Amino acid sequence: MIIGKGRFYLMDRILLTGGKLLDKSEGLLMAEKDILLSGGKIEKIAGQIRVEPDMKVMNLGGRIVSPGFIDIHTHVFPGSHLGVEPDSIGVPFGVTTICDAGTAGPENIEEFIENYIKPSKTRIFSEMHFSRKGLFIKPEADDPSKWDLDLAEEAYRKHKDYIVAIKARASNSTVGKLGIGPIKEAKKLAVRCGLPLYIHIGNPLPYIEEILAVMEKGDMITHSFHGKINGLLENGKIKPEVQAARDRGVFFDVGHGVASFNFNTARAAFSLGVIPDIVSTDLHIKNINGPVFSLPLTMDKMLALGISLEDCVEKVTAAPAAIFSMKGLGKLKEGYTADITVFHMEEGNYEYHDADGNDLIGHTSIHPDCAIVGGVVEMLKF
Repeated sequence: MIIGKGRFYLMDRILLTGGKLLDKSEGLLMAEKDILLSGGKIEKIAGQIRVEPDMKVMNLGGRIVSPGFIDIHTHVFPGSHLGVEPDSIGVPFGVTTICDAGTAGPENIEEFIENYIKPSKTRIFSEMHFSRKGLFIKPEADDPSKWDLDLAEEAYRKHKDYIVAIKARASNSTVGKLGIGPIKEAKKLAVRCGLPLYIHIGNPLPYIEEILAVMEKGDMITHSFHGKINGLLENGKIKPEVQAARDRGVFFDVGHGVASFNFNTARAAFSLGVIPDIVSTDLHIKNINGPVFSLPLTMDKMLALGISLEDCVEKVTAAPAAIFSMKGLGKLKEGYTADITVFHMEEGNYEYHDADGNDLIGHTSIHPDCAIVGGVVEMLKF
């Protein structure tokens, strides 16, 4: 049976044929191989798989096949001042997994799970905020009464299948006069839960040097390439504290956002060897209609800045899955979960905008054609 345009199936066995497999972590660099999906898993990858009567065949017509795209920085808990509907930014754009970056805290994480994570077509994890109500209060960490580490640890233990990191925002607008104090508290929680600490950086206080001093191997900074003070660079050089953090295994994420990605900062940092470990959007209600729009468009900006397609795809698949211990995700590998993104590239002259009004011209663009989540075809355009 051939799957046609506009038809969606919950099926046992799907044969993807005629595609070019792209997964640098598995050594697949446009490999012309078939993939058989069965029972929500990748059953087999081979040069040519014989069609059997119970298979549903998708002829990909030379399109690129990658592990399902993962966007680790979004805000998808509607009702908060930033939240958008999860499926408005996920599977329609070829993104099979998204992480909500701290919109929910320990007091409302259960509501988020039941009302949004479980019903969504897009797979969702939480980077739970250490503050009681996450981003449902503003500012969320300027007073010790706004967090309770015992309560937060209890929430994690109860919902650990959905929580991949602990989130905190380290900027003057969120911590007020407490400076680095709340970030140290968030780190205590991350250690207690055995999770990475995921930190938003912005205007001081605290300073990035203080923030990085708290962070250990496996922790991650987001908004790494903003154009504000308190960044990675000083006098055109990488700050020693930034290099030391990279050397000990701290990760650096794009987290584009409405005010947190600058082409000039990125270009300078990239030229000095500080390349993002992860590409993410920080999509929310204030930037979904620009300048961010989607994960594929954010990836296009990375391509225009000189990151190769295979590296860019790895930064939204294998890398985030490994860093946040998303078991069975992020690879085109037999036995892994059947989360797949199919896309094609188009050439042209594309004008991109960062968060500070700077422009950039790119010449290649990623266009998602299909999203498969756990073996279910959730989006199909061909």
